[in-house]
Amino acid sequence: YLEAAKDCTLKLDWALIRADGCARYTLPVFDEKSKEVKASIYMAGVLIQEMIWQRSAAELHLCGPPSVCKALKAAYSKGGAYEFEAMSMPNVCGTPSTPFVVKIVDSVSDLPENKDTPQVCGKDANGCRLAFDL
Repeated sequence: YLEAAKDCTLKLDWALIRADGCARYTLPVFDEKSKEVKASIYMAGVLIQEMIWQRSAAELHLCGPPSVCKALKAAYSKGGAYEFEAMSMPNVCGTPSTPFVVKIVDSVSDLPENKDTPQVCGKDANGCRLAFDL
């Protein structure tokens, strides 16, 4: 994808906001009028999904071509392709009564800055547990 999109001038930026930080990414995307824009929407959806499960998120903020942002907002909403992630993240974040928010912003400067925080993992491997190898 990145090889095919290397000459694209449009970018999609996103921020995954969580209580203790923010994950950011920028992806070159095809023009909204090109047939390849569907590949951009698909690639962004999958990359966001991976980042959500790696880092968790209470909110997803998007900035980029309007049709791409609208498609991703729909995908990360109830009934969308990534409904499972949107419905699961409030529980993962420990805020089950707060819905997952997807917001489209006008400018990259409106996105929060990247902020990673070290996470200490437990070392007790006894009993029943769920583990991810990301």
